[in-house]
Amino acid sequence: MQYLIEISDEAKLSIKEVLEYYAVISISLKDRFEVELTKSMELLLKNPLHHQIRYRKIRIAFTEVFPYGIHYIVEKEYIYVLRILHTKRLFK
Repeated sequence: MQYLIEISDEAKLSIKEVLEYYAVISISLKDRFEVELTKSMELLLKNPLHHQIRYRKIRIAFTEVFPYGIHYIVEKEYIYVLRILHTKRLFK
């Protein structure tokens, strides 16, 4: 089955914040995160049901190198990315 990915505004904001954070540290670090996130999203498109449901129909795909989780749900042919969250931070 061919899936389409939809990224929420909150997820886009999270990505923007993470990229800005890493850019302050190092442009190459920002670029590495961008590549890692793209790779993780591509893997999601290939097999979104690979990850188990964690809570309320939400699945989490973790990036390989950076400590971030992609929180998403799958409905029919759509993958809805809800948030990109750091694994060590507390969120409200």
